[in-house]
Amino acid sequence: MPRFTFAAALALSIAASPAVALNLFATHEVTTQFATQEGQPLANAEVQVFAPGDPKNPVITGRTDADGKFVFEADRDGFWSAEAHSADQVARVMVRVGGEAQQPQSRVSPFLVIGLLAILLALAIWYRLLRARSRRPPS
Repeated sequence: MPRFTFAAALALSIAASPAVALNLFATHEVTTQFATQEGQPLANAEVQVFAPGDPKNPVITGRTDADGKFVFEADRDGFWSAEAHSADQVARVMVRVGGEAQQPQSRVSPFLVIGLLAILLALAIWYRLLRARSRRPPS
């Protein structure tokens, strides 16, 4: 019975707590909008996105939507460039990601997360072995 009471109390406390989202590998979501020289949206245009320091190799490719918008994830700070190509038009944009205007984001190293999970797993196995040893009948 005490196990059931503890499990019920734990379930209620988890269910009643407010949800908090935390992205351990946070990136910046960048939205660009391409238009023709007349101001019309560059719809369904092929887009290539170039990372800072590598203007030759596109890291992200895709197509704009009906409004000429294209959304991508930038995983580092710096000047990102994007080009949209339609049948007869080319549009280019430079986007500054990060910098002094934004508040610094704390990123948790994936190695730290994996290391902590490994320690928790080792503790769980150790506890299980001690518990099994204590339940063994005396010989």
